[in-house]
Amino acid sequence: MRRVNHRIRQLLRRQGGFTFIEIISVLLILGVISYFVATRLFLDDAPTQRGEFELLKNHLRYAQSRAMNSEDVWGIKWGTSKRCWLFKWADGVDTVKRLPGVESSDGVLEVTSIQVSGTPIVIAFDAFGTPCSPGATCSALTTSRSISVQSAAGGSAVGTITVTKNTGFIP
Repeated sequence: MRRVNHRIRQLLRRQGGFTFIEIISVLLILGVISYFVATRLFLDDAPTQRGEFELLKNHLRYAQSRAMNSEDVWGIKWGTSKRCWLFKWADGVDTVKRLPGVESSDGVLEVTSIQVSGTPIVIAFDAFGTPCSPGATCSALTTSRSISVQSAAGGSAVGTITVTKNTGFIP
């Protein structure tokens, strides 16, 4: 019996295995790698959404500056929740113009990670940079306009674009 116990102990000692520290270090490395992979997969849209949100605000500012440098009404239209374009309103005619940096053949900007709620939306500016409603005359807005922007994937709020009445300030 003593000989059997001695043999079992020898076999158990000879079997190689991982130490507790080796197991903990491997689990720690796997945890760090999985953290970076998960944040890359699930949170990658946040910078893109923020960028497209700021791009829409900059296009509104661009339309306002174009209006202030001409006698015509300039503005931005959102036809569907993911498409917007620059327009010029002159002599009762609405003409689509190319937005800066947009390379599509029709000059329409197609955003992918965000959407604008309540479309269609039209924001126009007169020669003084005042937000107005285009038509026979560009009548100034009586209240500030707010445009809600959501994530295209989950519908969570990305932000709100506000065009201040009278001044056209876009924070």
